[in-house]
Amino acid sequence: MAGEVHIFGIRHHGPGCARSLCAALSELAPDCVLIEGPPDAEAVLPLAIDAAMAPPVALLVYPEGAPERAAYYPFANFSPEWQAMRYGLLKGISVHFMDLPLTHRFAAEDRARIESPCQPAETGALVQGQASDAELRIDPLGVLAEAAGYSDRELWWEHQVEQRQDPSGLFEGILEAMSALREGLPPPIGHEGRREAYMRRTIRSARRTHQRVAVICGAWHAPALRDLRGAKADNALLKGMAKTKVIATWIPWTYDRLTFESGYGAGVRSPGWYQHLWESPESSAVRWAVRAARLLRAQDLDASSAGVIEVVRLAESLAAVRELPLPGLAELREAIGAVLCHGEPAPLALIARDLEVGSALGEVPEGAPMVPLQRDLQLRQRRLRMKPSAEIRDLKLDLRKETGLARSTLLHRLLLLEIDWGELREASGQGGAGSFREHWRIQWRPELAVKVIEANLLGNSVEAAALEAVRRRAAMAGLGELTGLALRILPAALEAAMEPLIARLQAVAAVTADVRELMRALPSLARIGRYGDVRGDHEASFAALLDGLVARILVGLGPACEGLDEEAAADMVEGIGEVHEGLRLLDRIDLREAWMRALRVLMERAAHARIQGRAARLRLELGDLDEQALGLAASLALSRANEPTDAAAWAEGLLRGSGLVLVHQNAIWRVLDGWLSCLSVDAFDAILPMLRRAFSEFTDPERRQMAAKVRALCSSAQAGADPSGQDAETLDRRRADRVLPVLASILGVSPPELGEPQGGQA
Repeated sequence: MAGEVHIFGIRHHGPGCARSLCAALSELAPDCVLIEGPPDAEAVLPLAIDAAMAPPVALLVYPEGAPERAAYYPFANFSPEWQAMRYGLLKGISVHFMDLPLTHRFAAEDRARIESPCQPAETGALVQGQASDAELRIDPLGVLAEAAGYSDRELWWEHQVEQRQDPSGLFEGILEAMSALREGLPPPIGHEGRREAYMRRTIRSARRTHQRVAVICGAWHAPALRDLRGAKADNALLKGMAKTKVIATWIPWTYDRLTFESGYGAGVRSPGWYQHLWESPESSAVRWAVRAARLLRAQDLDASSAGVIEVVRLAESLAAVRELPLPGLAELREAIGAVLCHGEPAPLALIARDLEVGSALGEVPEGAPMVPLQRDLQLRQRRLRMKPSAEIRDLKLDLRKETGLARSTLLHRLLLLEIDWGELREASGQGGAGSFREHWRIQWRPELAVKVIEANLLGNSVEAAALEAVRRRAAMAGLGELTGLALRILPAALEAAMEPLIARLQAVAAVTADVRELMRALPSLARIGRYGDVRGDHEASFAALLDGLVARILVGLGPACEGLDEEAAADMVEGIGEVHEGLRLLDRIDLREAWMRALRVLMERAAHARIQGRAARLRLELGDLDEQALGLAASLALSRANEPTDAAAWAEGLLRGSGLVLVHQNAIWRVLDGWLSCLSVDAFDAILPMLRRAFSEFTDPERRQMAAKVRALCSSAQAGADPSGQDAETLDRRRADRVLPVLASILGVSPPELGEPQGGQA
């Protein structure tokens, strides 16, 4: 005799559904529980009642050797499936997943990839409930909400189900509503059809051996599982499905990954609020207002007890006006915004992030299946007291201390594995003196667990995997990437990778003929040579490589700068700046003198005007060009005999760099003043964008000092002094007055300021 089958259609994550389901299961007392989920994961199902298991967590199922194709099945405390799972396991009754096994889906994807190699393969993980199947034609909750006069499906569901106090009749009503929605629709085909066929087959098998079978499934599937006839058709639909080997485990999950915004199709809008409803079904409004006040006080914001009382009163009044039995999240949000946040959006956004969504990160017991790399990482996290957390935290490390150094090394090694648990916000020694402090911002995200599994293919420990990742990357990298990789190896303390990487650098540099690529490689090597690292004295290994690299750059720089167009010249100017900065960091007299000789060649040879101007500026900073020589070079470059655009390009190259150095070079300002005074209207219009671009790179304080310099020049002219050194009698004041407002416009100074007398002069 076949057993009874009781179908409970639920929403995947809803405290009202979960509470009603717990009551229904207690009343029914089934001897078998079937849950919509992957049968591939039944081996790890008993871990759900482990004392160390703390939701939110997720089942992770992936094809062997391809964790990047993993499927996630998330659960929170308030998930009905989670409560049904724990109910059955704690009662000691039969608990099974009944959805179509993922082994078939992964095998179908493999076959499709082989049969249609030109079609882009589906990448990325699949999350339970993700609405990616075109067969999902309608939004059931949206249709029901619209029929009830609601424009917001979430609000309707919360009012009708999640805040429901009496669970009686809920599942009968859900079944009736979904049956009405599916009436007249053709049976699903393809993947959805096979899913429902497999679930019906599982139910038929269970009722042959059990008296009372409880079926927990998504509400949309409930009508399709009620009619168990048609076994022959279901078997035909499921016949011949291929299989592939899969692996299942549990991983920690976060509330923000349960939201719609995360891309989770079965998500909810406010998982933190749903957790609150699950934990505090009574007096939920009062407790929520108290939590909001505590959060604001923790941020040193005013939130008094009287304000909390007023929030509850206002929320209850809003619920009464809207004919609701209890205030929901919308009413509490409005009340909190008006009373505690005083209409300010920032504190309300804080409450939405930390309370409505929440930042909880689940925990998984040690007995869960793990790859060796996961275990190694867990041991290191425990040893270094770096517990993963979903909250964004700042971590400041002193590398002179053993613990700080070990934490930094771990984070840098994980970055090499593309496991971005931490983001390096600031490190001393990058342009400063010393390298013993680091400032990290760390946050653990569920997808990092998959990246750890993927990285296990490289090695069974963090160090071994990082070494293999460096080796593979270095084998395919160009010179610029290799030098960047060398800079990243040092803080990761990968001693074994250093010598092979240096050998690879030397081999690639020896056959690199592109001077610009050599220039890109220099800054990273120069930082190593200048500052080294507190982890060890590796910079000496790069000395020979640096010498050879600089020599090849200096020899090839002149020819590389000839015959360039505007775009290539701009790129070369960037490269010249990189070389200048790298040699400045090395602070070696022989390299400094060789660099000054190269800059002289650039000024004298027929290079692009912008490069000549940049070379002049760098010689000025190095003390290789005095004011008189600079004035002579500027007079030649800005002569009327040159094209205005060429002159503007030279000026743009000259103006690049520090504005504080530039502001003290009187010769530059005098030459610029004279040059601009002689330009025609058409020529000035042609070069104005280039000048604006040049001056826009300066900071506000630098531009203010330049404006003061212009005012000083204007004051000198009004007092009868000739800033260019010419006889005052030959100065055309009307022409000078015409050009000074133009200079003021470029520098962002109003013309009245230019014309103001200085020191009380008329």
